[in-house]
Amino acid sequence: ARITSAPACSAAYIALSGAGPAASRPAIIMASYHFRAFGLRIDSDAPIEGLPAVDAGAPSQLRIRMGSLPDAFDPGNPTIREVWHSEPDPDDDTDAVALHATSDGEWLILLYADGTRFALRRAGTEIWATWPDGASAASTATYLLGPVIGFVLRLRGLTCFHASSIVISGRAILMLGPAGIGKSSTAAALALRGHRVLGDDIAVIEPATDHWMVQASIPGVRLWDDMVEVLLGRSDALPLLAPGWEKRQLDLRASRAGFRPDAAVPLGAIYVLSQPGRDDDPGAERLRPRDALLALVANTYANVLLTAAMRQAEFAVLSSLVRDIPVWR
Repeated sequence: ARITSAPACSAAYIALSGAGPAASRPAIIMASYHFRAFGLRIDSDAPIEGLPAVDAGAPSQLRIRMGSLPDAFDPGNPTIREVWHSEPDPDDDTDAVALHATSDGEWLILLYADGTRFALRRAGTEIWATWPDGASAASTATYLLGPVIGFVLRLRGLTCFHASSIVISGRAILMLGPAGIGKSSTAAALALRGHRVLGDDIAVIEPATDHWMVQASIPGVRLWDDMVEVLLGRSDALPLLAPGWEKRQLDLRASRAGFRPDAAVPLGAIYVLSQPGRDDDPGAERLRPRDALLALVANTYANVLLTAAMRQAEFAVLSSLVRDIPVWR
């Protein structure tokens, strides 16, 4: 079934939005909807299909406004500068074609080829989204709940992998690898067989006392038609992500194991999936720490957009991780 979220409502809050000349003018974000994903409490001024709804309570850690941008991104603002653009194709992780910023660095904006734009506060505490005529909030949410929020998690200093995560015997198992290698397909197949899946596409890990934790993400696995047919017998057995999109989505809340947005599970192992050679037998080998580190660095999320300081911090985290957690290929 299609992923939907029942709204949870509360009063409005006020957040200062803007930079440069507009920085002193407050904008009101109506925080009427409350969600939890990736270990964060999220508030929004509109319902967001695909985010697990929760009751109001704890303070928000991430605020989302749908349908507008801060005044800092007025087209006439001369302080906006380009800091990155893709040539010739969009970045594989984010699908974005350019990244702009205000001169003070307070705000970043991700630009998409179809005209969709996201403004992100550098601290990773706010996302504003707008989309062109002919698009919709549902199609915008497909960007938001994947590449955009993945970049925001990186801005918050969290370590994220381009990975699917499952739970076996009480431990989280991460599956990493290039696009098309089968991460989502494997996660969906295991979900259909009753295994618990923490998430697809983005896996957030955080250190804890004597171990590492993997946070639950969102309750959906994105699949191409051919894999839906393999798993369920018909290519149209699952709904599309949004009108006009080619991928479909498996609702993890409808699986036998269910989905818990507040769950965090100790990390047990990491598997880097790769295509075997023609003469190779299927199998796995444990990587030495140096090789494991290189494999993990290649599979962190949205790494093309990281600053030098963010890369340095990431390298330190991953160096510690490979000393504690077995990495297999």
